[in-house]
Parts: sequence; structure tokens; C-alpha cells
Amino acid sequence: MSNFPALEVVIGLSFIYFIFSLVCSAITEWIATKLEWRARMLEVAVENIFSGSYAITAAGQALAAEFWNHPLIQALQRPKREKLTRRPSPKPPNTEPATQGGVKRPSYVASRTFVLAVLDLGAQAHVEAVRSSGAKLVPAVASVTLEQQINAIGNDEMRNALLTLYRDANGKAHQFRRSAEQWFDDSMERVSGWYKRRVQLILAAAAIIIVLIMNIDTLQIAQTLWRDDAARATIVAQAEQSTKPGASETQPANAAKALPVPFGWKLFQTGTGPQEFPDTAGSILSKILGLLITTAALTLGAPFWFDLLSKFVRVRGTGAPPPATDAVRQGEGEERRAGDLAPAADPP
Repeated sequence: MSNFPALEVVIGLSFIYFIFSLVCSAITEWIATKLEWRARMLEVAVENIFSGSYAITAAGQALAAEFWNHPLIQALQRPKREKLTRRPSPKPPNTEPATQGGVKRPSYVASRTFVLAVLDLGAQAHVEAVRSSGAKLVPAVASVTLEQQINAIGNDEMRNALLTLYRDANGKAHQFRRSAEQWFDDSMERVSGWYKRRVQLILAAAAIIIVLIMNIDTLQIAQTLWRDDAARATIVAQAEQSTKPGASETQPANAAKALPVPFGWKLFQTGTGPQEFPDTAGSILSKILGLLITTAALTLGAPFWFDLLSKFVRVRGTGAPPPATDAVRQGEGEERRAGDLAPAADPP
């Protein structure tokens, strides 16, 4: 019999939460990919940046359309009307380019690419403005200065934002580009927040559906693990195997079938067998509470449970691994190299 039954029950529950969190995450990622949430949110964010307002403007949409047509950005988009598993068919000369309708936008744009594309649009606009003025000497795009590129952007809000960064950089091109890239990255952090909030809702919905269909009752499973030494030992061994360094990626379907605990309804023969339907007021309340606890746990996500599971398994084992000869212990299983520490002051 184990000397750590309570800890092993916690490990078992954490492992079960981890397995079914993987299922919920897979469902959520599939939905997000099918609905192209990342690409759509990026498109909205770009228009919002160019609008320079809490509301998207016509000027912002116009500049965004030029931005998506830029060669640097076009290269990030999926070729329209082409099957990615086949070689593109030969195109006759003078073929009309595909329209923007239904084009697959990229899910991500690097900050450096964003800044380069916007500044190049300004450079081209400057050259076109000089040409339209009837000047005899039209400058080359490569000769347009950074300040001219910014001033030629045909969007007041975007131009003013870039000029603010330009003045803050004292006109230094390298410092300006770094500030502009950081500004774009900050905007993308906001987009990440949009995406995470939307994904969290879908993850919660997936957790509710999985828990109800599979009848994953935390209280019932905990009781089984507490009473059944063999089941507890089996699931702890599975948890230890999944957290070993270099272990193969856990397959949630196979791992769920191998769980030595009861879950599922009478219609499903999973685990050690389906659980009975509650038939008393107390058992109904217990069932509802057990399902709610599981649902709340699954919404925390697979990474959370994997990290927590790894710590529990480490505590149950022989303790934290010994530090390297040049490492300094900081906590349970955490260390950093002595070279990472600040050098000690010379003695007086």
C-alpha cells in the first residue's frame, strides 16, 4: 500500500483533467481554425490600427486594402484558387489577377514586415505625388527619406501616430523602426486578448459537453481512487510515464480508454464501466457538484494541468533532482546556472 494515498488521488485527478483538457483543446482549436478566428481578428486589428480610432473608419479600411495588396503581405496569404497539394497549373500570359474576395488572410504578420510594408506604401505614395505634380525629376522609391515616407501616407491618423514615434526617436531611423515594431507588437497583444477570451468561451462550452456526455464525475472518481489501491497505482504510473522527459505525446483517446476509473453513462462502456444514474436527492446533488467541479477544472486548460501534474509527480518521487555542479538551487526542482547570477562584489 502506498504511503501517499491522498497525494496519489490528487495526481490521478490531475492526470484525468489533463487528458480531457486535451480533448477540449483539440475541439476548440478545430473550431477556431475552421472559422479562421486568428486571421479575421488580425484583419480587424489592422483596420483598427490604420483608423486610429475606437471605431473603424473608411480611411482605415482604404489603407488596409493597400496594405493587404503589398507584395510583402501577399506572400503571407494563401494562393487563391490553388490546391496546396498540387503543382500550380500554367497560367496564360496577361492573365487577370485574382480578386480579393474570399482570399485567405494570414493568421500572423511579423512586426518588422508590417513596418516595412507601411513605409513602402508611403514611399510609393510620395513618388506618385511628385509625378502627379508634373515635376521633371521624379525620385526613385529607394531614395525617399523616412520622413517623406511617413508624411506621404494617405491617412491622417496613421501618419500622426508614426510622426509621434519619429519625433520620439529624434529622427533616427533604427530607433524609429524599433519603436514602430514595438507599437505593432503591443497592438497584437490586444488581439491575443481578444482571441483568448473567445477561445475560453468555446473551451468552456466544450468542457460542459464532454463532461455531460462522458459523465466525468470528480467526486465519484476520487472515491474510486481512494478506495481502490490497484486503480490508484495504475493511474499514477500512467501519469508518471506521461510526464517523463522525452515521453511521446499523449494521445487523449487512447489514454482515456486506459483510465481505470468509472465514467460514462449506461450507453457507454468506457473506463471500468459506466456509472449508475443517481436516484436520490443526495446522489443527484453529489452528481451535479462532481460534474461542475470537472467542468471548472477542464476550463483551466491542458498546459495548466500538465505543469501541475509534473510538480505533483516530482513531489511524490524522490524529491527534486540534484543541482548541477555550477547551479544554485532556487526552489522545488528549479535551479539556475551560477553564471546567470550577478557577480559578487570584490572584497574590500
